[in-house]
Amino acid sequence: MTTISKPLFIYLQRPDTGDWVTVGRYVLDTASGNGLFRYAPSYVQAGLSWSIDPVNLPFVPDRDFIAPRYHGLHDVLRDACPDAWGRLLIQREHGLPTTAHDLRYLALAGNADRWGALAVGSAKKPPAAHLATPRLAQLDTLIQELLAMSERRGPVDASLRKRLMTHASLGGARPKATVRDGAASWLVKPLIATDTVDIPLLEHATQQWGRVSGLDFADTVHHRAGAGISVVRVRRFDRDGAQRCMAISGASLLGTTYPGGASDASSWSYPRLAEELKRIGAPREDGIALFARMVFNAVVGNDDDHPRNHAARYDPTEKRWRLAPAFDVVPNPDDTPGRLTMQLSQGRHEIARDCIVRDAVRFGFGNIGEAEAYLDQLLVRLREGYEQVAGLLDAGLREKMQQRLRDNLGKLSR
Repeated sequence: MTTISKPLFIYLQRPDTGDWVTVGRYVLDTASGNGLFRYAPSYVQAGLSWSIDPVNLPFVPDRDFIAPRYHGLHDVLRDACPDAWGRLLIQREHGLPTTAHDLRYLALAGNADRWGALAVGSAKKPPAAHLATPRLAQLDTLIQELLAMSERRGPVDASLRKRLMTHASLGGARPKATVRDGAASWLVKPLIATDTVDIPLLEHATQQWGRVSGLDFADTVHHRAGAGISVVRVRRFDRDGAQRCMAISGASLLGTTYPGGASDASSWSYPRLAEELKRIGAPREDGIALFARMVFNAVVGNDDDHPRNHAARYDPTEKRWRLAPAFDVVPNPDDTPGRLTMQLSQGRHEIARDCIVRDAVRFGFGNIGEAEAYLDQLLVRLREGYEQVAGLLDAGLREKMQQRLRDNLGKLSR
């Protein structure tokens, strides 16, 4: 009896022309648990050579790549799977048990809203794949529908509910959906009943804080929808009009599992991530940008900085991988963390100056002195940047973040 699953074909939207091509084929040996990926002969014969995962799936024709993690699913394919929110919707729609293999979620999630530039299907040739997302004019209805889904209530708009259930492809734990506003695609995330503070407002102010401080953060817009419901809209970095951008998570770059156990967490490291960016061709400035992002997370107390909340994307103009804009940067709203989830230097997580500069050369600095000078200038920019965005916060959040800023600047300053 055969133990090989039916092939799942992987499609890629070419970064140069926007055409869809079959980039490879995936099969799972259910007996051994080994997943196998091979670049498609047609992809090779067409003279195409983009690697969909430059760390774990380098472009090597005529080779079967075995997946070492995620029960036999390759890292970049796991990136294309939904996380908690999307999985919950798929479980409801298809009666899937919580123990279902990641492959089931990959196959059942809709291609229209999938992260990155990949799509999947059972046909050898890619079917037409188009975004079918609500326009911004439907924002209020979309928010009401997301909240109804989160609270297990009946549909507010039956056709919109069906569309959202069909396109349950996005990651993260919060209810979310994509809207199109002209050529831009935005993630929409509303305040939910379990939030202890106004998380959408906090995320918006924090992302804007990073931007006004001169860091590469995804743009955001804050709304009050319906009966004053707080909503944040976050620009997707993996979309450029109708073009989808190849993307890979920090977890895939680090070759680690997220979520994972203690052995996996030991490899969650900013310096290692900087080295992986350099290894796949990103310039030195991206390592410095990651260092600045690490400092920002320490200053604001964002300890949800796990490796799936970092990413790289392929720049077709430069023809190389670059660090993606920062996203999901949200300070811990309840406790003031003394450490981050990712290592700031080898084996160390504490929010402390010596911890931050100890491995600075791994980010691209010439020496620790150079890093300290950069850090001092960055702290000034972050302090001044906060003054520009503090007015976005309500009184409670403003007081909380002002105290946190004072405390953490004290830890990181000379």
